[in-house]
Amino acid sequence: MTTKAFCPAHITGFFSLPLDAEKMGDQEGSRGAGFSLELGAEAEVDLGEDGWSIVVNGESTSFMVVEKTVYNFAEGGTIKIETDLPFSQGFGISGACALASGTAVLEELGQDLEEALPAAHRAEMFCRTGMGDVLAQYHGGFEIRIKGGLPPHGDIKVSELDKEVVLAIAGSPLSTPDILRDPFMAGWINAVGEDIMDEFLPEDGFERFLELSLKFSEETKFPKEGVKTALKLGSKAGKGSMAMIGNSVFFVGETEKLESIFEKEFGEENVFLTGIDNEGVRIVD
Repeated sequence: MTTKAFCPAHITGFFSLPLDAEKMGDQEGSRGAGFSLELGAEAEVDLGEDGWSIVVNGESTSFMVVEKTVYNFAEGGTIKIETDLPFSQGFGISGACALASGTAVLEELGQDLEEALPAAHRAEMFCRTGMGDVLAQYHGGFEIRIKGGLPPHGDIKVSELDKEVVLAIAGSPLSTPDILRDPFMAGWINAVGEDIMDEFLPEDGFERFLELSLKFSEETKFPKEGVKTALKLGSKAGKGSMAMIGNSVFFVGETEKLESIFEKEFGEENVFLTGIDNEGVRIVD
């Protein structure tokens, strides 16, 4: 018998890092704002007894964030993961894989699915593949992570949203762990991110989120040439910004025009049309 779980991908528009990122517990995590996507990762679990075998998109691999998430749940088994979007491009795919895998394992065991969230969060913090994505992906929707960490320590506000989103890959993958472990980069992110978070009021909506996401990308100077080009082209047909942290962009607006613009510049294989997922991680047939 196998069990499948789906976890949405996630885009962060702006964020700040925890003051003590070396703490891996539930009290630590990033502040920020973003939204979950209808594209994501699906994990199929078949439990066993001889350690974990991880297969991603048809290839056997070592996947530390997934292995750390499920390590204490069961002795082993096979986890087959299929992803809709590429890794290391700001879509929270590592977190999606971890949370989907943990949820599927717990369902297979007949245990509390809520335990997947803290396990995936701690694994992401340890591996530096993310600092808050899985909390947002657990809930789905458009979220503001007002205070870092998992509830009751953290504070998150979630609302449902119906939007078409165009994604474009504009450059090579970026290593999130390398960026998050760099003290200079972390300090610079926090200096900008805390100011942006102070500007983004709880009653502000998605339009303001888009404006501040672009401001965050500009002030952190994250965008390189490909992303700069994508931001300039996308502004002709909508509003958007760089997906944090990847060489990619997200835009809402004139969907067909945005798709056409990005496909012409970056190729059809690097452009994705999706919506906002308001359900969060879940068991699927």
